[in-house]
Formats: sequence, C-alpha cells, structure tokens
Amino acid sequence: MSDVEVKINSMYPPGASGGIRAYASATVDGCLGIRGIKVVEGGRDGLFVSMPSRKTENGYKEICFPVTKEFREQLHKAVLDSYQQAVAMNQAPVQPQEAAPEQSQPPMQMGGM
Repeated sequence: MSDVEVKINSMYPPGASGGIRAYASATVDGCLGIRGIKVVEGGRDGLFVSMPSRKTENGYKEICFPVTKEFREQLHKAVLDSYQQAVAMNQAPVQPQEAAPEQSQPPMQMGGM
C-alpha cells in the first residue's frame, strides 16, 4: 500500500463554484505529485473525487496514468478524509488564546562619555 499525503489547497461553500467544494494536491510515496484534484458535490453518493483534467476540442478529458483499482480507491479515500478533516477544523469553535504575561525588562540606561 502506498503512502499518500493530501493537502487541501482551497475550499468553497456549498453551491459555489459549480459544485466544486475543494481543490487538493496529493503526493504519493514522496515522489509523485498529483495537482488539480477536485472534491465535487453531486451525484447520488454526495461528494466524489475528480482527477485533474485538461480541455480538448471535444470538452474535458481526464489526465490518465495507469493505476490499479485499489490505488484509485486509496487515493480517493485519502482526499475525502482530508477534506472532511479540513471541514471539521473550519467548523470547530475557536479557542481564545491566553495572552502570555509580559516580561518586565529593565529600563535601558544611557551611558555617559
């Protein structure tokens, strides 16, 4: 099983950006970077992962590279888990930080010449 690190780059509220909820990047085993992954809202199952694509004369075409079904599922799960974690962090109440007590410093003394 591969090590997949996912970073959520930007997030959008529901209904904005044509159903796109977030953009993500993934790094596989520290050597393969996948940029332009989208978390999209829609369909019968709710959120799904859309792999990077490019525009062609006939519309959009997914940029393909050969992967196994198991790896694709692992990548999609990692992206959706990271997205859910980012949503949870954004919804968590902000805890006020206690101000650090100011350290008293001795006054600067001017030396005479």
